[in-house]
Amino acid sequence: MDRTYQALRAGDCVYAARHSGLWRIEPDGAQHNLFANSQQLGDISALCVAAWDDSLLAGVHGGVARSFDGGGSWELCPFRLPAPLVTCLLAEPGCLLAGTFADGSFRSADGGASWQARNHGLFDHSVNCLAPSPHFADDGTVYAGTSTGLYISHNGGRLWQDLEFGSGRENVLSLVVGEAGTLYAGCEAHGLLRIEAARVEPIEVGAGAVNGQALIADGLAVQLDDRVMISQNGGASWRTIADGLDCLALADDDLLLGMADGQIVTVPASDLWQMNQ
Repeated sequence: MDRTYQALRAGDCVYAARHSGLWRIEPDGAQHNLFANSQQLGDISALCVAAWDDSLLAGVHGGVARSFDGGGSWELCPFRLPAPLVTCLLAEPGCLLAGTFADGSFRSADGGASWQARNHGLFDHSVNCLAPSPHFADDGTVYAGTSTGLYISHNGGRLWQDLEFGSGRENVLSLVVGEAGTLYAGCEAHGLLRIEAARVEPIEVGAGAVNGQALIADGLAVQLDDRVMISQNGGASWRTIADGLDCLALADDDLLLGMADGQIVTVPASDLWQMNQ
């Protein structure tokens, strides 16, 4: 099965990082594997994707592939050996970060051409997810979810420090940050945690791993194992709107659902609260 690891919208198109490569989905539904004709990449999976301006980055085994022409041509930018597995990307003005499976975080200051390890203070090098502060341009704050907890950087990923949970070790799989700075951490074994002013509050969402999240339309959507659940009352109650899911992402005010059958379904915010009523 051609699993979708991540999806995002850039311009009029949706990009899906899949086991078979990086796919662009046009507004008319046509799909193109942007890696198919790139001899530099060969037969390679895209594990994550990021976009800024007219540029694309895709996390792959061994480094990052980048394109400046909408995916028409690609350059492979390898990391230092041994080749890491890039699990997540963050693209903010003046700051490109990559998280890896076992080699920590890497930072690029030249548009992704070269990458340097930035692991000072990052004691767990298994980075599952990265999330910027909503006010990153002013405060430079980035969060990293790892296999044993949370880390924070106040200078765009150059230095890290452990963010105390107060509830033991957690394998953090997903992160989102609200406008007021409230942090939501989706965990493998302990569900969803809301962290605000150093206070950790569990949110009961049901049994399973919280693999993805999105703050949307005055509510919260989470990917609990392979289903999407939404709450409009701060997590007091939940309902399922979709099953058979590989990934979940936010695109403007819409949800992008990467389904297990390879489809990317866009759900407008205005439709969310009417689904499966």
